[in-house]
Amino acid sequence: MFCVGRDCILALSLLYAGDWDKIYQAMKKRDGDAVEEGLKLLSNIKSNYVTILDPDYPGALYNHCHKPPFVLYYEGDLSIAREQDKILTVVGSRQPSSYAATKTRELCTAMAEQGYVICSGLARGIDTIAGESSVPFTRRTIAVLGNGINRTYPIENTPLRKKIAANGLVLSEYPNMTPPEARNFPSRNRILACLSKGTFVAEARPHSGTLITAMFALEYGRDVATLPFAAGEDYANNVLIKNGAALVEDLSDLELFMQPRENVKK
Repeated sequence: MFCVGRDCILALSLLYAGDWDKIYQAMKKRDGDAVEEGLKLLSNIKSNYVTILDPDYPGALYNHCHKPPFVLYYEGDLSIAREQDKILTVVGSRQPSSYAATKTRELCTAMAEQGYVICSGLARGIDTIAGESSVPFTRRTIAVLGNGINRTYPIENTPLRKKIAANGLVLSEYPNMTPPEARNFPSRNRILACLSKGTFVAEARPHSGTLITAMFALEYGRDVATLPFAAGEDYANNVLIKNGAALVEDLSDLELFMQPRENVKK
């Protein structure tokens, strides 16, 4: 018999390693055998979790996300994810220029000092800088993983991930030790974009994965901001600005960007 409820959803999430489409298809088909197999895996969970049926599931994901995760596995303080108006997602290159790295460190530190939450993907480069800059401030940082909640990728970010879990929030729709497969990261990016009030693009090459997050943000009605680059350089930042992204040069620009729209002077 096919069960209905959070245990059913959790079982399918475990069986299909967080794969949204497979979970949905099993639910649509009322696949009782799949649920039965998944229920056998409940003892494998080594983290906290919240299902889409639970009252403490983040409202920004429930109400606005395309394919909202059926289950979120987490370490740390889940309530941070419900502070959408204070959350700024920060994305950028895994091999950033010194300009983008310096500005990201400066801006993320200042924003965290002002009480904003910095949300990033724990990848190399800009994500790492964003996390390192904000994690010293209690409840001011979120990391969203593209792999299982009990796995760290890249491995060199293990110390940073532990600090974020202790002082902020680590989230994933993937259970246990699910590997960091390439297809997971665009899915991860939709969560990054939807959790926040806006997305700050520190640095983006044309056709890069960073732009996927910016596109998700626009799809969800979120604002996008970016650093300007010199004319002629091979970055997509200026193209974003031409298409309506907010130009950010300093802290005051980002603070203005994060204000409720009705409070922004026209």
